[in-house]
Amino acid sequence: MLFTLILYSIILILIITYIIVYIKQYEYFKARQIPGPTPSYFYGNVKTLWNAKSPSRQLAEWSKQFGKIYGIFEGTRPHYIVSDVDFLQEVFIKQFSHFPIRKTSLFTKALNRGKRIHLFNALGTRWKRQRNVINPTFSAIKLKQMSPLINNCINELMKKLPDYSEKYEDFNIYALYKRLTI
Repeated sequence: MLFTLILYSIILILIITYIIVYIKQYEYFKARQIPGPTPSYFYGNVKTLWNAKSPSRQLAEWSKQFGKIYGIFEGTRPHYIVSDVDFLQEVFIKQFSHFPIRKTSLFTKALNRGKRIHLFNALGTRWKRQRNVINPTFSAIKLKQMSPLINNCINELMKKLPDYSEKYEDFNIYALYKRLTI
């Protein structure tokens, strides 16, 4: 009887401690004086994003409400939402050497088991190396050089679309987009 009482007391103390630690995690942004929507316990702000008609519009609405930099929670994990272009340029270009690691997810971990690791699922130093290799491809000069070619491809697509619309039939636009991107 005494042993059972002690065991239940320990379990109760552990549960209370867990709840306190869990709730304390939601004070991450408050402690740093960063605004953001109020999270719900266990889900954080993810439930609001899931229930929104458009998650991107929900994020845009929060950006109007809380500013260009604010915080949300994925469960109990804090995430910064940044829509300030100057800040993003500072982090991703000027200070890139200080931010080489990206967030991992179950999906990324599952993809990284194979030998085919590309920029979208690479992590850590492998991601940093691949990004440094591919970065010059998207310089402003190279993108400007590609602009006429891209515009010609778009114009060709726009010439073909009226043929499809005049038939008033369903068609697979994926095939047209595939040709456009090739």
